[in-house]
Amino acid sequence: MSMRKPTVALVLVAMMVLPIAITASADEQPLPPTINTSWLKGMDGLNEHAYTVTFEDNGSYQSNISVTHLRGGQTLENTVFTTWSSVEGKRVARIVTNTSLEWGDEITVSVSITSWNGNALQQPLESDRSFTVGTWNQPMADHEVLLKTGWDLDQTYFNEEGEQGFALNFNGQGWQLREGNVLNSWELGNGTLTTLENTEDGATNLTLNLESIWKNETVQSGVLTSQVFDARGNGVLHLVTFDGESRSTVTANVSDGWFNRSMIDGNLDERLRIEATGDLSIIEQNDEGGESLNVTGEVSVFLLETWDENGVRRLQHTQFEALADMRMNDDDFAMEVSLDGLTVLERWEEGVRTEQKNEFKGQGTFGLNEEDENSSIMINGTIHDLHWLTEDGLTVTDDLHMDGVITGDAQGSFGIVRTIEETGNQANATQQVFLVNVIHQETWFNITGINGGNFFDGQGVGANHNRTWDYQVVQSDWENRTVRLVWEETGADPSSGDERPENSPIQVNATQPESEDLLGNISISRETGLMPIPMIPGDTLRLAGQDELALIVTAQSTGNDPRDGFNLHVVNWTGQYENVGTASGAIIDQGPLMGLLSSVYRVLEIPYGEENESANFTESQVVDRILSPSIITAENNTAPQLIDIYFEEGIIYGEGGSAATLVAHIADAELNVDSVTVDLTPLGGDVTELNDRGLEGDSTIGDNRFSTRILVPGLETGNITLNVTATDTWSVSSSGSGSIEVINLGPRLLDFEILPDTGPRGTQMIINTRAYDGHGVTSVELDLRDVGGQMESFDLVEGVWIGNFTVPNSMVPGRQVLNFVLTDGLGQRTFTSLWHADGANSTMQQIYGPHHISENVMKEISIDVVNSAPTITNPGVLSFERSEGSSTVLLEVAIADVDGVLVARANLGVFTPFTSQDTWQNMYDDGSNGDKTANDGIYTAQMQLRSSIPLGTHEIIVQASDSYGKVSPTSSIAVQLVQEENVFPGPEGSILSTGVMIGLLVVFGIGVAAVLFISVRNKPENLDKEDRFGFK
Repeated sequence: MSMRKPTVALVLVAMMVLPIAITASADEQPLPPTINTSWLKGMDGLNEHAYTVTFEDNGSYQSNISVTHLRGGQTLENTVFTTWSSVEGKRVARIVTNTSLEWGDEITVSVSITSWNGNALQQPLESDRSFTVGTWNQPMADHEVLLKTGWDLDQTYFNEEGEQGFALNFNGQGWQLREGNVLNSWELGNGTLTTLENTEDGATNLTLNLESIWKNETVQSGVLTSQVFDARGNGVLHLVTFDGESRSTVTANVSDGWFNRSMIDGNLDERLRIEATGDLSIIEQNDEGGESLNVTGEVSVFLLETWDENGVRRLQHTQFEALADMRMNDDDFAMEVSLDGLTVLERWEEGVRTEQKNEFKGQGTFGLNEEDENSSIMINGTIHDLHWLTEDGLTVTDDLHMDGVITGDAQGSFGIVRTIEETGNQANATQQVFLVNVIHQETWFNITGINGGNFFDGQGVGANHNRTWDYQVVQSDWENRTVRLVWEETGADPSSGDERPENSPIQVNATQPESEDLLGNISISRETGLMPIPMIPGDTLRLAGQDELALIVTAQSTGNDPRDGFNLHVVNWTGQYENVGTASGAIIDQGPLMGLLSSVYRVLEIPYGEENESANFTESQVVDRILSPSIITAENNTAPQLIDIYFEEGIIYGEGGSAATLVAHIADAELNVDSVTVDLTPLGGDVTELNDRGLEGDSTIGDNRFSTRILVPGLETGNITLNVTATDTWSVSSSGSGSIEVINLGPRLLDFEILPDTGPRGTQMIINTRAYDGHGVTSVELDLRDVGGQMESFDLVEGVWIGNFTVPNSMVPGRQVLNFVLTDGLGQRTFTSLWHADGANSTMQQIYGPHHISENVMKEISIDVVNSAPTITNPGVLSFERSEGSSTVLLEVAIADVDGVLVARANLGVFTPFTSQDTWQNMYDDGSNGDKTANDGIYTAQMQLRSSIPLGTHEIIVQASDSYGKVSPTSSIAVQLVQEENVFPGPEGSILSTGVMIGLLVVFGIGVAAVLFISVRNKPENLDKEDRFGFK
């Protein structure tokens, strides 16, 4: 039999049976499978490019599965690896490709089912899913949304030194904008910052109320290129330091706390500034309660500023200034010290210490009561001067002056005087020369009497005197600073010597501060990574774009999330962080906002540091407003309307006098305003766009107050009408107008000089100045009315205003400020005591306009009024008759001063009353002590005429001081003392008339007065630094 016949028969049978089979399977079609992402971690630790195809039952399927991968319009060759399994009663195929994903890739997964449960399908069942690879929470389409955010970061842990913590709370609004491949996001709000650090030596607690927290991120083509975090506020800083039994406390009110962290193109930059004032307290008490130390003070300056860049400290500034009082008690000992100055200053720039200052300055007292058997002594001492100062790493001052006395059953005295005597070069033990301070110290201890007891180790009566000269290198940071020591000691055990210590000095450079990560290596970013846009229920993906913050996301179900008046179609999802934590929320899956989180809630632990510590992070964020694209219809759209236009600061000055924030309040029912512009041509400007994004002076994001910063460079004044145009996303516009007021800026003074600028009352001074105003200057006047003068008008001569004035007699001596009144062509007046030293700065005029006068350097206009001494009117030669016995006559002298005479005195010489020990006698103008009329300018002193005073001419010296202590030159007055007779016998029996005799006596008196005056003038001052008249 031929073998060919069975083969032909089989073919014929097959051809007859096959149509029957096809017809049967066509009656039952499988349902399309579901295609989901499975972008999870693979064996190499990276996300796999994988998918799951879930069939509707657990049947047997024959299918063809392919992945089309486009990047930049080009197809990437790939190979698909398929594994089969059964999950919850359904057949599942998991496919893995050998390509990796990038942002912007286009993916299509296709499934073609050809057989089901052993039955071939008449036509393959085709299914596919296409999507774009995007970034989590970043829609691919251009959009603009506002967000509402609240989060807490709590970094609390315990170590061997106690509780440590960092807590940051934030509540605010956000703004996210995509334009092309660039996505920007901002967050602006407020919150609190709390830090706690405990060590075995103390604790630091900082609490700040953050008035402003600002965060900005820029993502380009899915890659984070920049991130800026900025926080600013005020609060309380509490520092506690333990040192043995001592507890130091600083409570400071932080007036300015600022932290900024930025990452731009991979460069990490951190800045910190804390400025505070507060109270200082140090308390020390021993266990037995006998010894105590109490320091209280006021911290006037506390400043800390740092700047780190890529792990390198570029700047560190530390400054501490305080005043304090210290009291120490120990049984019978007590000491009180008043610290007039406690300063610590250090500044580092680019690794170089540019400023350094440590200063300790004070004075005080101390006392001690000590008993020995039946004897006791008291020691009382005074710290006259305690002053240590180092500047720029060099010792400048090292002063100590203290002394005291010993009383009781032992008597004596002691003291220490220490100071820098000179600075110069000195060789050490190896003959290497260094610049040194020669610190001279003298100490003495003298016991002058002992009545009993065994004090001072039984030392008897005697004196010890020790003098040392310590040659210390000037560098305060070095160690073993003494290169030579010379001493002389006298007393019971005298000694002297001259030594050069070995290994001295040891050169030590100041240690450069190191960079510190202020947030403890905590990232401010949230989870991120690649996702399919749109995402569908069943998708699983691992967001691994942020280090140590990977999130496994599972899409659950679809639903609706009402936001901003619209019902958004979303996919609800849950997530598990690979470390510790969960997240959940809803993500938009339809329309141009696909891939945007409409709501999210996160609770996680963020790892940080080298000891695997963690911080708790809790956050909720929702979409608050959708600005673009508009998701409402044009038929329901209405045009935005201008409600009001105003200046945030209230006013603006013309001629470039000030900048101000112009605010336009816009109302729009659909909240889809796209742009707002204002026509500033009435103010010399252009059509300018305003914003509601927290930029260019805008204070709050999304409050419908659109703002921009403007200035008026020209001469416009008064009420100005501005036109505002608002346009929404449907290109519907409306215009409105509002009025703002521009204040006329008054004239300004520049190029100012006074000749002379110093002189007494009555001095005539000349002023030359220039004044500028865009409307012209009509007058310049000097207002002296407050000091007893009048308005002095100036004349304009060839562009210079020239005037003069006489210093009024009622003007107080010393530095006096002059007030000017300037008037422009529109009548605007300027009242000023300052002139613009920078003048018409061309650089500033390019910014503020041609009429701007720079205020960078402002100088006060003032003169120095020299005090004039009182004027003493010499009454000429005074003549008095001498009689037997004693009589009192009056010395009357006219003395005047515009400030009033404080003291008037006369050196009466031989006319001084016996009852006075001092020849200088006060003179009176108050109606007492012989003064005839009070306050008439005639000052009176009582002189005593005695018969023992020789006849002839005597000198009286008068001097006076005014209310400000200005002392007049001495005025010499000749006093002629004659007998009561009127005729005197002359030589050879001739008779000299009284007039002739008086004339001769006057001539003789003048000569005597001149000799006495020169003698007195040459008399040296006394040891109390008083002149011969008792004036200091």
